[in-house]
Amino acid sequence: MTSEVFLQLVQLCTILIGFLGVVVSLRSHRRQMYAQTYIEFSARLHKVLRTLPTQIWLEPVAEGGHLPPRNEELTKSCLQCFHIIADLYRLHQGGYITGDLWRPWQRGMKRAMQRPLLRREWLALESNFEHEVELCRYMRRLVAEEGKSQTSRAASVAAGSPGS
Repeated sequence: MTSEVFLQLVQLCTILIGFLGVVVSLRSHRRQMYAQTYIEFSARLHKVLRTLPTQIWLEPVAEGGHLPPRNEELTKSCLQCFHIIADLYRLHQGGYITGDLWRPWQRGMKRAMQRPLLRREWLALESNFEHEVELCRYMRRLVAEEGKSQTSRAASVAAGSPGS
């Protein structure tokens, strides 16, 4: 092997190593951006959830079947919560939130929207999101699933089996 061929091989290896370094850096940067997005939205969501009344997370039967009345503070908190859900949904639809990050949020949103109080507030506030047709469809599916889970829960209670 001549020195010229050897130098060309060394240059090729240097280029490949440099390219590999760029690929690793880009992948690392992308993963860090996903992590920062997750942390930021989690913090925003937790901040809003702290402003919501605890009745949201209780079954209405445990509270005597009554939901707290609608008021300005509750409406504002729920509206903030729905805006965060809308932001997350848009980012996911745009490919900015991976499936790995989306799935835990989606389970949490589904669980939250299956609560009677948030469901009631969404139905009252949905008109504020009419311009986001896909989001409204998505939220309607979450709310409709609530009806299915309530029906199956009521059927299991009537049959004497434990609820889900």
